[in-house]
Amino acid sequence: MFTSLLYNENTPLRFINSADHILNIIQMDIIKSIKNLLLFIPALTLLLLGSCKHEDLQITKENENFRLATDFIKNNYELTLFSAALEKSGMAEQLRGKGPFTLLVPNNTAFNEIGIHTAADFNKMNTDSLKELVKRHILDQRLLFNDVPVNGVDIRYHTLAGTEVYASLASYSPNNNGYPANYLYFNGSSVTRNNVTVANGVIHVLNKVMKYTPASTVQSWLAKSPQYSIFVSGLKKFGLWDKLSGTGPFTVFAPQNKIFEASNITAASIAGMDTAAYVGERLFGSYILNNKHFFISDFNVFSIINLESGYTKQLNNDTWYMTIGSVRDYYTAALTYSVSLRTAFDYPYDSYPGASGLLPALTDNLTDNGLVHDIQGLLLLPQQALKH
Repeated sequence: MFTSLLYNENTPLRFINSADHILNIIQMDIIKSIKNLLLFIPALTLLLLGSCKHEDLQITKENENFRLATDFIKNNYELTLFSAALEKSGMAEQLRGKGPFTLLVPNNTAFNEIGIHTAADFNKMNTDSLKELVKRHILDQRLLFNDVPVNGVDIRYHTLAGTEVYASLASYSPNNNGYPANYLYFNGSSVTRNNVTVANGVIHVLNKVMKYTPASTVQSWLAKSPQYSIFVSGLKKFGLWDKLSGTGPFTVFAPQNKIFEASNITAASIAGMDTAAYVGERLFGSYILNNKHFFISDFNVFSIINLESGYTKQLNNDTWYMTIGSVRDYYTAALTYSVSLRTAFDYPYDSYPGASGLLPALTDNLTDNGLVHDIQGLLLLPQQALKH
């Protein structure tokens, strides 16, 4: 083609010959290059195969460039109190091991809410108790966010303390194609940062310290909490106390003494009540969910996956109903809740103002047979529970 482009009837012969000569040179160079490449490929193949036989060849190990869990926590400004707890409890050395571990790490604000503001505050705690608290925040496996079942409620995972934590993941309603919420909770504590990969596992940051009293019941927990003594008096007066030491589970909403006193209700006034004149299941039984094991986060989970504004349950041995709703703060992921009573499930019915749980640090007190949540208000006054 090159020759034909150069040639026409007026083209001198010497130009045609020159073009043919150039074409021959180009063709020879191409053929020579191909021959050299073919000779080089076997040699390169042998070189690569030979290099694969080196026994000292090392493959980069997974996560070898990540820091250990203890190092990451120590150098993260919002996790310094948990780092201090690791050192004080003697757990830091174990967490420098191979693992894998999953650390559920409360941030500094979470510790502040239960009265721990500096590392020195851990000195007030028994070392063994602190160690158990730390171990209850560590799983003996690597658990990623995507490992928790979607819309799973209270999925149990084993901890280094030999206990279990309950994980719930509220993603979306099967009947709703909206953007998934993907709220993850452990024992009612919100995960504010998930899947922080470290060399020996993974970290999830919590906004609340998980609370558990070993070898306890709802009854024994309340008995050891003097701020609820008037509530306990009412439970005893109306025959609701003894069952709280049983198998359960129970979910209890407990008003403190100051709440009762604000309405002129004391242990003495309760002692003087005529139980035959009141509906005890309304006056004090309404604070107890029988055969239910609910963290406050569960009510938020239900609202997402069931598209319900609240959880409604009939009172035990009564015609009245209670409704429980939970609200999650957009910025802090803190959960608050409210409880109210009404006279029937469907309209028409009478309703009562109810009470709220506005202090997340006082909720989700886990025992072996249920949970206790602090509530700032009374569900019903004595005169509203009178029999007619």
